[in-house]
Amino acid sequence: MIYPVPLQGLVVRYNYLWHKDYIRGLGDSGKDRPCALVLYSSKKGQVAVVPITHSPPELGEEDMSIEIPSDICKAIGLDEDVNWVRVNELNTFDWPGNHLRLRPDDQSRIDYGIMPKDFFEQVRDRLVDLMTKRRVVQTKR
Repeated sequence: MIYPVPLQGLVVRYNYLWHKDYIRGLGDSGKDRPCALVLYSSKKGQVAVVPITHSPPELGEEDMSIEIPSDICKAIGLDEDVNWVRVNELNTFDWPGNHLRLRPDDQSRIDYGIMPKDFFEQVRDRLVDLMTKRRVVQTKR
């Protein structure tokens, strides 16, 4: 397997572990999903990813998610359902790690593509804002 270069905005297939499941003692989520790479440290070889989900944000948590426009979903190969980036939690891991997964529609790839710069900046800025407010939880894998 040849892994893509870990660039900010890269969307990969990953076995994302929700923080609530980590707290319950789980080590695997049981479900692979697209996740957006939001941070890469070449010095440490570590990345941080945020999950992408079909579930809309819960009432009162609308600022913790960003809907991905359908044209971006189509361009990077996500399905046609509404997709949301959750920016209130993230997983960190050593790249490439053992939780990256092959795409179900293309078994030769783990990546979907890269978010457009302006959309990635929106995701990053919201994440930074929530981190400043201490509203982001992090799970190290």
